[in-house]
Amino acid sequence: MFTKTNEDKIQFRGGMFGLVSPFIVLFIGIILLSISGKAMPMAFWAPTLAAVLTALLMSKNATQCAETLIQGMSSEMVSIMLMAWFLAGIVAQLMKETGLIQGLIWLSINAGLKGRFFPLITFICGSLLSTATGTALGTVIALAPILYPVGVALGANPPVMAAAIVSAAYFGDNIAPVSDTTIASAYTQGIDVSDVVRSRLKYALTAAAIAMVLFVIFGGIGSSGEPDLSFIGDIAPNGLIMLLVPALLIVLMYRNVHLIVALMTAGSFGIILGLVTGLLPLSRLLVVDMNEFVVSGILVEGIQSLIDIAVFAMLLMGLINLLDKGGFFEWMINALSKYTKDDRSSELVIALIDIILCLLTVANSVVIVMEGPIAKKLLVETHNISPDRSANILDAVSCVSMCLIPYSFAPLLTFMFANGSGAPVNFSVNYMVLFSFHGWALGAVMLFSILTGWGRTHGPVKKRAVKGD
Repeated sequence: MFTKTNEDKIQFRGGMFGLVSPFIVLFIGIILLSISGKAMPMAFWAPTLAAVLTALLMSKNATQCAETLIQGMSSEMVSIMLMAWFLAGIVAQLMKETGLIQGLIWLSINAGLKGRFFPLITFICGSLLSTATGTALGTVIALAPILYPVGVALGANPPVMAAAIVSAAYFGDNIAPVSDTTIASAYTQGIDVSDVVRSRLKYALTAAAIAMVLFVIFGGIGSSGEPDLSFIGDIAPNGLIMLLVPALLIVLMYRNVHLIVALMTAGSFGIILGLVTGLLPLSRLLVVDMNEFVVSGILVEGIQSLIDIAVFAMLLMGLINLLDKGGFFEWMINALSKYTKDDRSSELVIALIDIILCLLTVANSVVIVMEGPIAKKLLVETHNISPDRSANILDAVSCVSMCLIPYSFAPLLTFMFANGSGAPVNFSVNYMVLFSFHGWALGAVMLFSILTGWGRTHGPVKKRAVKGD
C-alpha cells in the first residue's frame, strides 16, 4: 500500500505541517468526542470529514489530493475489510434472531456458570482461537456477537466482557505462527517464524497471566448485583442447534479458508439451517415495504449494523494514503532514527515509531512491513541485537497499540457487535479499552524488557542442534 516514489508525491501548503494538519483535525475531533462521552463510530464521521476538507484546502493541487484520497478508500485491503464486516453482520443478526444467545444462556444457567468468570473464559477461548487462526478481526467476528450478550446476561461486567474479546484477539495475533504480523516481523528481520514464536512466548505468557488475574478481579458486577435478563426474552434451548454455524466458521478459519469464503459459507449454511428448523421465518430474510419505502430483514439489518464502522474505515484509509503519498512516513522514520545512542534508546525509538505509525494507520501488519527494514538496520545491523528480539518488539508493540487505540478496528468492531446484540451497552469504546488487560500488560512487559534488558540478546539466533551435526 505504501510507496516512496517522488513522482507521485503530493505537495501541501506549509510543507509537512500542512500534510499532517488533517490528522490534527481528526485527532482533536476524536478527543473532544471522547471527553464528552460521545465516542461512537458514527460520531467519528464528522471529524473524519472535517479532516478530508482540511486536506483539500491545504493541498496545492486539490484534484490530485481528491484522487489520492479515493485511491486509498478503494484499496484492496478496504474492500476485503468491508465485505468481511458486512457478511459478519449478517451472521451476527442470524444468530440473534434464531435464539442461539437464549440457548447458550439457558445452558450456562443450568450448568451453574457464574458471570464473574465469563471474561476469563472468553479470554482463554478467544486466545486459543486467535492463536490457531492467526486473525484478530476473525476472532472478534466469530466471538463478539455471541459471547458478549451471554456474558452480560450471566452478570459479567459489560466493558470487561467486550475488552476480553479484544485482548484475546491480539494475544493470538502476536504469537500465532500463521499470523500476518508474526510472519511479517520474522521475515523483515531475516529470521525463521519458529524461532520468533519460541522467543516471544515469555513476554506474551507473562502478560496473559497478569491479564487473567485482572479479568477475574474486574469481571463481575459485584456481589450485591443481579444480572439483567430483561433484554433476553424467553430463555429456551431450541436455538442451541445454531451453534453449528459459528462452529463451521471456526473450522473453516482453522483450515485457513479465506475469511470471505468462510463467512459466506457459514452464513448460507446458517440461513438454510434456520429455515429447516423453523427458527428463522422465510419472511425475515428480506422485507420490502413499498408503502413506507423501507427495506429490512436479517440480510439488510446485518449489513446496516456495521455501516458506522465501514464509513469511518473507508474515510480513514483515504487519509492514510494521503500521508503515504505525501512522504510523511519516510520523513518521520528518518527523523526519529537519529536518536539512537545505545541498545535501550534504539529499542525505545523503534517502539515509539511503531506506536506513532499504528496511531496513524491502525494496520499493524502494514506498520511492521513499513518499519521492518529500519528496525533491522538500526537494531540488528548497527547494535548487533538479535533479530528475534527486534521482531518481538515490532510485533508486540504493534499488537498492544491495536488493542488499546479506541478507533482501531477490533475495538470498534467489538463495540458495534455489542450494540447490535440486544444486550445493554453502558459504556463508550474509549472506556472499554481501559479494560483490555492483555494489551496493557503486554505493553508494560515490553517496556520493562526494554528498560531493563530482560530478554535482550546479541548476535544471530542460535539454531537448534540437528542430529548428525
